[in-house]
Amino acid sequence: MNAEFIQNLPTAEQAIVRLRELGMPRRNNELWSFFPVAKIPTPEFMGTDFAAASTASPAAAPAIQEKDFAALLPIANLARPMIREIVPGAVEMAMLKCNNDFGHTVLDIGKGAKVSLEILDNKVTHDIAAERFDINVGEDADVEIFFANPACDLPLRFRHFNINQAAGANVRFSSICKDTAIGRVSVECHLKGEGANFDYRSLHVLDGEASQHSRLTIYHEAPRTTSTQLARNLLSGSAHVSYDGSVIVGYDCTGVNSSQLVNTILLSEDATVSVKPVLKIYHDDVECTHGNTVGELDAEQMFYLVSRGIPKKAAQEMLMRSFAQETFLPLPDSPAKKRLMAEL
Repeated sequence: MNAEFIQNLPTAEQAIVRLRELGMPRRNNELWSFFPVAKIPTPEFMGTDFAAASTASPAAAPAIQEKDFAALLPIANLARPMIREIVPGAVEMAMLKCNNDFGHTVLDIGKGAKVSLEILDNKVTHDIAAERFDINVGEDADVEIFFANPACDLPLRFRHFNINQAAGANVRFSSICKDTAIGRVSVECHLKGEGANFDYRSLHVLDGEASQHSRLTIYHEAPRTTSTQLARNLLSGSAHVSYDGSVIVGYDCTGVNSSQLVNTILLSEDATVSVKPVLKIYHDDVECTHGNTVGELDAEQMFYLVSRGIPKKAAQEMLMRSFAQETFLPLPDSPAKKRLMAEL
């Protein structure tokens, strides 16, 4: 077990103190630019009379620097951490499911391990649910993290992933979201070793008044690290999606390659999408790109299919399915790809 990794995790007292310093999320905070922050209930510990926070001393709760409210919320709510070590060279498949409103999972994945992690929803209805995953990935380990759960009407859900990758570690993060309410997935990935690779792919298929938000920050902290972000959205009704993706390339990180692409198809006049790419590059020898497209189903393709006797609705479904499947086709054959493609 990586003792330093475990020791650096915040305690409940530290999380409470830090949340009180940060205050409730506001739209003028860059982490929450597009999120309907008024929907977030104020926790009891944010009040001035909460004893644990008001009496905390610097010695008992040394300062921490985390800035994301959603990342600290499970810990502040006393989520009991589930800590698991996966030994070097192991081959494992696991399903992770939070049984409470607030969950905290800690995984230390050893050198050269091959791990497949599927994250399942808690089916019990809560006013708010928040999960945090701290994942340390050892050298040359290969890890896939994915979820493709049935549509959920949970009023408000947060999922935060803090991922550290050593040299040569490969992480693939893939998801399908069909939820009908408000949710936010945030990922903070630190590529700490040379040759580490992080691949992110997400698909939102939303209708009604669904409001789903993605926040990514990828830190390239070593030479010749790579990252890929591909997000696709199919939006109907008055659904809204936001994508806030940041890539930060450190000094002396030569040979970094990073790409970000967001593609959205709007299937109704009231559906909306917000995209904010951020690149902070402190080295010259890098290749970093970003792109964003928004449109409707291709009229020429629709005409071609309908002109060959395919009903209009069936033609629309064919084009939407093709658009969705392209998100995950580049993935290697694995439990993640099989599960994601089956959902489509």
